Amino acid sequence: MSLARSLVRQSLDHPRLLDRLGDEDSLAQAGVGSGELIRLALHVEDHLGRPLDDEELLELTSVRAVAALLAGGAGDLGSEAA
Repeated sequence: MSLARSLVRQSLDHPRLLDRLGDEDSLAQAGVGSGELIRLALHVEDHLGRPLDDEELLELTSVRAVAALLAGGAGDLGSEAA
């Protein structure tokens, strides 16, 4: 979860906003704007080493959702390397 929180924090214009959010809280409802969500998507893509598909982009709704996406992507990359 710390990686997901770190990527979200790096994407925010006002990173301290994340201090007030729980892992399940909606980023959009908390005031995270579209530009910040785009930055988040780019950070996640950089971390995963691949572009996100449309469904994955729509899933970037909370810190927990970002963590789940990162875990799924890490699992896929790990299985290819084995």
